[in-house]
Amino acid sequence: MYFRSLFTLLALTFFSACGAVASPSDEQLHWLHNPPADTSKYFYGVGSGASQKDAKSDALSTISAKISVNVASNFSTSVSAKRQDGDESVLRETKSNVVSKSKEIEYTDVKVQESNFDGKEWMVLVEVDRDVLFQNYARKLDKLDQKIQTEWEFYQNASFFEKIKISVTLSKLLKETDSFFPLLHALKSDYDDSSYTSRYQNYTKEMRKAQGDMVFKIRADKNSQSLASLIRSELSAQNITFSDTNYNVLIDITTKAKMKKYPSTNKDFANLTFALRDTLIKAVDKNGNVVSNAVYKTKESSSAGFEDAIARTAKYEQKIGQLGIFPFITGN
Repeated sequence: MYFRSLFTLLALTFFSACGAVASPSDEQLHWLHNPPADTSKYFYGVGSGASQKDAKSDALSTISAKISVNVASNFSTSVSAKRQDGDESVLRETKSNVVSKSKEIEYTDVKVQESNFDGKEWMVLVEVDRDVLFQNYARKLDKLDQKIQTEWEFYQNASFFEKIKISVTLSKLLKETDSFFPLLHALKSDYDDSSYTSRYQNYTKEMRKAQGDMVFKIRADKNSQSLASLIRSELSAQNITFSDTNYNVLIDITTKAKMKKYPSTNKDFANLTFALRDTLIKAVDKNGNVVSNAVYKTKESSSAGFEDAIARTAKYEQKIGQLGIFPFITGN
């Protein structure tokens, strides 16, 4: 009896000792609840997940959230904010997009400092080198800036309306830079963006001036009258001037349409008349040179007949909403 009790006691002691070795102490897992504070050199984040990869992604999401707060606070002094020149509605939309994109940072050279698996999930502590991350995004910006400078050279040598076409591309490229500057400031507090600021402000100023100097005339055939009204309305919203005599841009719109009806057991559908439209929007400069051709194939239906189907503008409105009015009329 004595030996049996002694054996049981020794066994319990042995397994208790094994358990103590297998489970990390609170001191060993101190990083889990008290991760290192961010420094001027590194970001730190703790994450958890079903796999080590998931836990790492979770930790990086934590770091991105911290960076996005800094990005938001840096936006008002960024190149993008200065370039927008106080347009509050545009600034709000741009800031929202910038902060959102800052949560989708592309990380490189991420180091897992600590990890633990408790039998259910992984927990990790990661370290991100701020300078490596900064240099990665600085290179991306430089590459984008090269494209912008190339387009600007084309812009300066372009004819009047061609400048409007190129400005569509330039505006898209400049918009891409919006997310870079606040992020680079967040990664490096002494980052200097002055080499970009004056150039980008000048690009934007020149493009706005070219747009303001345009005077449009819109000419449309019978099938394109409703589209012409829509385009005029959209351009008016951009403060474009119109004249039937002293214009420097002529927008000539023609639409060919074919009627189509489809047999159907559905009475409502069978009563619809479809217009299959081929629309050409041609832009001509003051010297009579064709500077752009935009072609749109659309299909509209109406229970009121073929002419009504031709006149419907829903598909055009949808396209303008996606592209913007200048890309729509230039086909750019």
